[in-house]
Amino acid sequence: GPYGIPVLGYLPFFRGDTHLHYMELARRYGPVFSLRLGNQTVVVLSDYKMIREAFRKEEFTGRPQSEFTDILGGYGVINIDGNLWKDQRRFLHEKLRKFGMTLTDSGRTHMENRIMREVHLFLRSLVENRSPETDLNPVLATSISNVICSIIMSVRFTLEDPQFKLFMDLIAEGFKLFARLSYVNFIPIMRYLPGLLATRTKIAQNRSEMGKFFQETVDSHKKSFDPSNIRDIVDTYLMEIKESSSQDRQMFGGRDPDRQIQQVIGDLFTAGMETVKTTLQWSVVYMLRHPEIAKTVQEELDQVVGRGRLPTLRDREFLPYTECVIREVLRISSVVPLGSTHAVTRDVQLGGYTIPQGVQVVPHIHAVHMDPTLWDQPNQFRPERFLTPEGKVFKPDYFIPFGVGRRMCLGDVLARMELFLFFSSFLHCFHLAVPEGHAPPSVQYVPGITLTPKSFKVALTQRPLEGCELDFLTEHHASRTVGSH
Repeated sequence: GPYGIPVLGYLPFFRGDTHLHYMELARRYGPVFSLRLGNQTVVVLSDYKMIREAFRKEEFTGRPQSEFTDILGGYGVINIDGNLWKDQRRFLHEKLRKFGMTLTDSGRTHMENRIMREVHLFLRSLVENRSPETDLNPVLATSISNVICSIIMSVRFTLEDPQFKLFMDLIAEGFKLFARLSYVNFIPIMRYLPGLLATRTKIAQNRSEMGKFFQETVDSHKKSFDPSNIRDIVDTYLMEIKESSSQDRQMFGGRDPDRQIQQVIGDLFTAGMETVKTTLQWSVVYMLRHPEIAKTVQEELDQVVGRGRLPTLRDREFLPYTECVIREVLRISSVVPLGSTHAVTRDVQLGGYTIPQGVQVVPHIHAVHMDPTLWDQPNQFRPERFLTPEGKVFKPDYFIPFGVGRRMCLGDVLARMELFLFFSSFLHCFHLAVPEGHAPPSVQYVPGITLTPKSFKVALTQRPLEGCELDFLTEHHASRTVGSH
């Protein structure tokens, strides 16, 4: 890897977005390289085989110690490691499957119903909208948030709900505040600088405010808790705490149970909302830039689903082109380009290299998804790359939008359900076009925790269904302009 300078390491030489700079370094030093960032060594993996080999090993399941993890205090499920992480992931995986996060027909119906309730409300809001310019982002954010909130805590929000607006503002502000602290993770003494000290204090205050909201939800669940009627994830935790207490078992490694539930709620919410919402925004961008692809999707939907109802998960296997479009959106957008950073829990060998304990390991998902040796013309939007000559959907080993290995995305099954049901229903009910006088939306992104599209607008014309039980989808409404940013 590249050389650095004393104390700072390579930090002063970063230019532009991190994931793009890492791609430049990979071209120079190869698919596995290391660099020193302040007091930390970081290994970047841009080879999918190496990523898969590493992340299936126990030694790569750690998380880096950082300002972020210090503030969280070892609570939650995403940013912890060790035995607590293993226990929490196993527990949540089992419970989420019981709530329908599974690919089997018998288990997924309940989850599909939850998602479709929000799809219906999303479509209704677009049909009933009379504004000449509507921002799709808050509508999508509310709909996707309500899916995960119904699973976690049996709560749903409306677009105008002040609590929801505060909630989303705190999350957005949190992402920005943590970005300011990024250098502190590598040069810890910087935490004492006045400006960064104030940032850290503000993060703690925001976390406390969100924790207060989550605790109100937990307290409400405690009052109405019925062990014979487990409603959501919060109830499953209350049941587990009740059983542990009766068996004199210690929970969460001796940590505060309420604080743990609070952070699990926060982890599942942020992970379950932001990436799905952003991917759906990118799907609209690419449909506007490629109207012929949108038309092919609609023709497939009309042929398989018909004009009398909305698509269902049972239709997915008969809608290969629609599924390929969704996969191509996931590939080309790679909304979390560097995945989640892992840490090595003990010295380990990988690809002929020795990686010492404590080293941070970054999976460069964007580099894998844009590798011209794996994908023909990777910068082009070509859904057919996921189709076999027989017309079947093909998933190559180097397609890894949800990560791989022991810490791959806990909610990948839910995310794929949501993406299919929202995207297919949206295109089944609306024609999309670039509004008159506007340029097609840009594929340039706004950098952050996720890579989000720049603001854009879309003109929607309803494609009325015939004889559908949802009356609002059968009425023809005039064209109008809606948008997203």
